[in-house]
Amino acid sequence: MSKQAALSCLSIVSCLLMVAACAGPPNEAMTAAEQAVSDAMAAEVDKYAPAEYEAAAAELETARGHMAAGDYGDARAAAESTIALVEAANEEMLVQKELTKREVDEALPAFLERWGEISGSIEQGRGQAARTLAQEASAFADSLTMQINELNSNEKWHDLKMLLESANMTADSFAERAGG
Repeated sequence: MSKQAALSCLSIVSCLLMVAACAGPPNEAMTAAEQAVSDAMAAEVDKYAPAEYEAAAAELETARGHMAAGDYGDARAAAESTIALVEAANEEMLVQKELTKREVDEALPAFLERWGEISGSIEQGRGQAARTLAQEASAFADSLTMQINELNSNEKWHDLKMLLESANMTADSFAERAGG
């Protein structure tokens, strides 16, 4: 390569570096990345695809760090990467949400049948302790029914799954106290 060609290349590279250094902060990309992570949190992506959500949130923090350091090219790249990670997290959330719904659809009838058996056992008891236990069981069932209906109507499958797990533990306690 001739001296003049080398100087021309060096001049072009220098100009490109100066243009890149003078480029302003990627405010629009950062805003879009922050909005994507915020929307993902509102859509409960963190519940259904926690690892993917955390990766996106971590990448957003990386973008913020680059912005603070004035590394605008790296900030833009990290912001764009954040958006791509949120999109992947949203896709995983849809899959996991459907799987959780199916789990709930299977677990809910089984729980209700079991609870019916426990309630029947409680109702057969005699005496003050049995009446007190029956009142507690009735209050639990009423509260649980209300929560199940609300979560079901709002399609909060993750929360409903967690509620069923908790309700099973409470049902175990009632069954033990009822003597069965």
